[in-house]
Amino acid sequence: YCHKLKLIIEVDGGYHFTKEQIPKDEERAKILEFNGICVIRFSNQEILSNIEKVLNEIERCFPKN
Repeated sequence: YCHKLKLIIEVDGGYHFTKEQIPKDEERAKILEFNGICVIRFSNQEILSNIEKVLNEIERCFPKN
């Protein structure tokens, strides 16, 4: 969590892709977004196989000068 950017970066393992967990994660994200906090999520696999894409997506959350 970065307080200055109001940004949460989540790294999710396989558990987060189960039918039981998906709605829980979506509800939590809605509550956080309602409170002005941006949530971006990446799977473990995305980070391991395509770190450049992950970093580019995170960078888009930074304010432009």
